[in-house]
Amino acid sequence: MKVGYKDLIYKCPYLPDFSTSAELEPTEGFIGQEKAKKAVEEALKINEKGFNVFVVGIPGTGRRSFVTSFLEKEAMKMPVPKDWVYVYNFSNPSEPKAISLDPGKGSQFKSDMQKLSEEVIESIEKIFESEDYAAKKSELEDEYMSRKTQLWEELQQKAKELGFSVQLTPTGVMSVPIYDGKPVTQEMFESLPEDVKQTFNENSRKIKHIIEGTLYKSRKLDREYKEKLKELDKYAALFTIGALFDEMRKQYESNYDVVQYLTDVENDILSNLSDLRSEESELRQLYKKRYSVNLIVDNSHTVGAPVVYERNPTYSNLAGKVEYYSRGGMLFTDFTFIKAGALHKANGGFLILEAESLLRSPYAWEYLKRALLSEEISIENLESALGFSNIVSLRPQPIPLNIKIFLIASPRLYYLMYTYDEDVRKLFRVKSEFDWELDANEENIKKYLGFISSTCCRYQLSHLDRKAVERVLWYSSRLASDRRKLSVRFGEISGLIRESCNIASQRNEKVVREEDVKKAIEQMEERVNLMQIKYDSQIKSYDLMIETTGRKIGQVNGLTVLDLADHSFGIPAKITAKVHLGKPGIVDIQREADLSGKVHSKAVLTIEGFFGERYAQYVPLSISASLSFEQVYGVVEGDSASVAEVVALISAIAKIPVNQEIAVTGSMNQHGEVQPVGGVTEKVEGFHRACKLRGLTGNQGVIIPKANLKNLILKEDVLNDIQKGLFHIWAIEYIDEAIEILTDKKAGKMTRSGTYQRGSVNDQVIKALKKAKELAEGKNLQRKKRKKK
Repeated sequence: MKVGYKDLIYKCPYLPDFSTSAELEPTEGFIGQEKAKKAVEEALKINEKGFNVFVVGIPGTGRRSFVTSFLEKEAMKMPVPKDWVYVYNFSNPSEPKAISLDPGKGSQFKSDMQKLSEEVIESIEKIFESEDYAAKKSELEDEYMSRKTQLWEELQQKAKELGFSVQLTPTGVMSVPIYDGKPVTQEMFESLPEDVKQTFNENSRKIKHIIEGTLYKSRKLDREYKEKLKELDKYAALFTIGALFDEMRKQYESNYDVVQYLTDVENDILSNLSDLRSEESELRQLYKKRYSVNLIVDNSHTVGAPVVYERNPTYSNLAGKVEYYSRGGMLFTDFTFIKAGALHKANGGFLILEAESLLRSPYAWEYLKRALLSEEISIENLESALGFSNIVSLRPQPIPLNIKIFLIASPRLYYLMYTYDEDVRKLFRVKSEFDWELDANEENIKKYLGFISSTCCRYQLSHLDRKAVERVLWYSSRLASDRRKLSVRFGEISGLIRESCNIASQRNEKVVREEDVKKAIEQMEERVNLMQIKYDSQIKSYDLMIETTGRKIGQVNGLTVLDLADHSFGIPAKITAKVHLGKPGIVDIQREADLSGKVHSKAVLTIEGFFGERYAQYVPLSISASLSFEQVYGVVEGDSASVAEVVALISAIAKIPVNQEIAVTGSMNQHGEVQPVGGVTEKVEGFHRACKLRGLTGNQGVIIPKANLKNLILKEDVLNDIQKGLFHIWAIEYIDEAIEILTDKKAGKMTRSGTYQRGSVNDQVIKALKKAKELAEGKNLQRKKRKKK
């Protein structure tokens, strides 16, 4: 049937009475994603391992905005997670300890430890300079000096009894024999009587043992003195700092880890009093750093659970890292250089990630899976994790992980990950699928109008009048490729509204008119249609040999769509068919040249089935046919050229010319029923554009499947030419309708006798097949006669 102009006009139902969008109530929240919302709500109710969420949808449908805003509302109802700090591990410095504290206590603990370390060092300096400490130390020294003096006197007395004098020298203790009250030299010793010399020799061995015993006792006294002095120092220090630590332990008595850490700090201070008393400020600063706290998660200002969107999910941005500093050409680090990652910040709440960005970052996806499976966050630099670094690094204690991940992905990427990575099924058991369109019913229209109004309010833009709003809805339905639907690619709709408002402001208009929206749509298309312009110029110059007038045998104007992601447009394609005697069947030149997709190859086989059922019931197909998309050098995919290919074959077999002023698109099954195809709007506009470039004759148009009428949302220039009778559209349900429109002949119905109406297209096809059969049989007979001769 021929489609009238009125049937092609876009009408938006359920529009309320309003003059501008300012009169419409702004919509809060998101529109038409109830299915996705329900999935997220169910996921939040499940606290079991593995119930993370894959948010799947095409870009521009508001996936990230919806998830972020929804989670922020839900997070407000949840408890604030704990703070986390890393502190020095006194038993194993290479493995800093992780300690959790109540929200807000982390920063307080860090501040308290800083004050405590300063007070402790200051108190230690004071106590060891006090008179009381000096008096006790002096008393201890006097005691041990007295005991050492007594030891020396006893040694002197024993030596004297043995006839020796004991002297202290720089090299040790020396014993000298005494004879007649005088020291004996070596010469004098030789002149002494033998019995005297023998006595001195015997006593010399005795005095040597006595000296060694005295020295041992003296060293023991020295050690005892040092131990007593240390005890005195510890007692003095403990007397001073004990109260400070007791007060702090009482403050954090509910946290066992903190209390244990404070005890470790106190013991370390008492063990290193000599260093802390050092006059070297650098050494004291080193100890202050040791007793400091590295606060890596601070929830003191967090309300509810955290919601973190990590734009750049690299390995270190997720897991955290250990940084280094250089000094003297060497790299150094300590626990204060541990930095938190997104998992630390979102722990106890929600983390939102883009799947594509995550997969582009080396090892980030593998680390995330490992963290979710082990339920803990381990900080290890990437080069160390991969074994590429020999630098000695820290291995901070892991932190327990309690988080729900929301991974945003396109449908294609989701299915790839789901198919090829089995961990996806274990860890992301919930799929929140975003629709790309919604029904244009009364409720949704009201919400959509509210979205338009809220966009103007949010960005403080001029409001749209009624006609401008209708044009925005027209564009939305065009994006959805269905006049009964509206697109939920709100990013693109918002961009159109803002650009329209900008155009209106340039004209000093306070209200956005329909022409402003049209202008914005034109500008948006002009920025991306360079390839379309190039094809149009080739059509105009006949470099693309498309016929828009006249009649041709075995040639039909098909329609294709070139999708460049940011812009789609239709291009006419010349489809030709040739037949000849030979092996029966259809040769698809595209398929033979490996330029055919699987769906297109299936369509050709469907055409073979249709021809066999319709024409080969009584007459065998004794011809060979070839089909080709002329001047098409890329892969041909899809079955939308089935109708055009059938007409081209029928024309070639029956030698019936086909009208080149009409293009056709449509899929077909083996029964001859015409099925809907995609991109019908772009295809119609593509052929209209080609005809307009060559010159409209008033007889040109496009045949489309009747089922695609709902998808036809045409631009005004096409509609105007249709209204003027310069361009036409036919909607068909069966192949015979296309045959009749393109050949101006009756297709012909099958009679009771199994033949077709005389003079019809189908009748001419049967006659041509019979003639081909006779010719084939005649040639075979001639071959047999030649063989007999």
